[in-house]
Amino acid sequence: MSLVIRDKVRRNDEDATSCGDGNTYYRVSGLGGLIVPRTSPASAATSRDVAKAANVSQALVSRAFSGNGRIAPETRDRILKVAAEIGWRPNALAASMVTGDAPLVSVITTRLSFDWRAQVLSHLLKAFEAWHLQPLLFYAESDREVDRLLAETISWRTRGVVVTAGVVPEARAEAILSRGQFLAALNRPGNHPEAFSIATDNPVGGAQAAAVLLGEARGRFLALAGPEDSWASSRRVDGFVDGLRDAGHQPMVWHNATMTTEAGLACAARLLALPPNDRPDAVFSTNDAIALGFIDGLRGSGMTIPTDLSIIGFDNLPASAWTPYQLTSFEQPLDAMVEGVLDHIHAHQQPEAAGPAMPLQAHRLGVDGVIYCAPRLVVRQTTRGPQ
Repeated sequence: MSLVIRDKVRRNDEDATSCGDGNTYYRVSGLGGLIVPRTSPASAATSRDVAKAANVSQALVSRAFSGNGRIAPETRDRILKVAAEIGWRPNALAASMVTGDAPLVSVITTRLSFDWRAQVLSHLLKAFEAWHLQPLLFYAESDREVDRLLAETISWRTRGVVVTAGVVPEARAEAILSRGQFLAALNRPGNHPEAFSIATDNPVGGAQAAAVLLGEARGRFLALAGPEDSWASSRRVDGFVDGLRDAGHQPMVWHNATMTTEAGLACAARLLALPPNDRPDAVFSTNDAIALGFIDGLRGSGMTIPTDLSIIGFDNLPASAWTPYQLTSFEQPLDAMVEGVLDHIHAHQQPEAAGPAMPLQAHRLGVDGVIYCAPRLVVRQTTRGPQ
């Protein structure tokens, strides 16, 4: 509601003497001649302004809005009316941070230029909206900054922390959980027995990729991976390598400092520099971005997909289905993982009302305490099928 201005009065006016402080005051219509200080556009009204205008203490203003403590009904009505005219409302965030009942959840993420990470965050925030939770986002450009971000969350009175990037150090997990907060690790281990961890079954995806390419009667295998310390990428490579070794094959593994289309372009150039008879004819990329760049890098080279080479990605990004790519890829069970995180948050906040734990028939519980959800293979045109 906008402020309605009427007759200007000075501090020496009789009506203004009870709250005069050297400022200029104005009568406000509908408030029985109450006087409120003029607020400049650059400054927001405060509870102190309300208290002055209503000629009450700030403590009474707090009681009027919180409902806590004794206050006469007519005084409460007068305070609410003044606040409405001035345009002031309590800061819900500040108040709930003091009381500790804010529906705030810290969310840690990095590298939103990485399409999969943005997809995870989008799903998570939509779920938060449905559950009336408010995210407090902590962001950095590098996964190596996650420990610092975790330390920063401890300064905020949130209900808990959801980690979608990097590695959770054991000591940091203990510090969060010991405060009574929850800790949920999405697509990575929480590294604490009381943390909730849920992830794609990355080794299963890698093994399935090996089986598909073996079924095509391919003979030279290559894995395009991220950094060696990337948890998800390394697990996918492990499943791929183990599956091929069991069949008597030893694949090449090319690690990349970044998991980007630019890295994929560089890998394509590296493959094309090999003698034709040494070039792999079956490629598994541990994410779609590298795979898409790799496909672009082969354009105009004379090599055709899937005749000369098959390639499988991971993440099933929207671009994978675009006509220039039609990439066979694994879809991560993002809905199931987010549902698991939200169920854990609900159980932490209302343990007496929590339902049964996630059914494990569609998932498996790892020895590391992580719930693993199987990925789904989406077959498109970069694989040729059994031969």
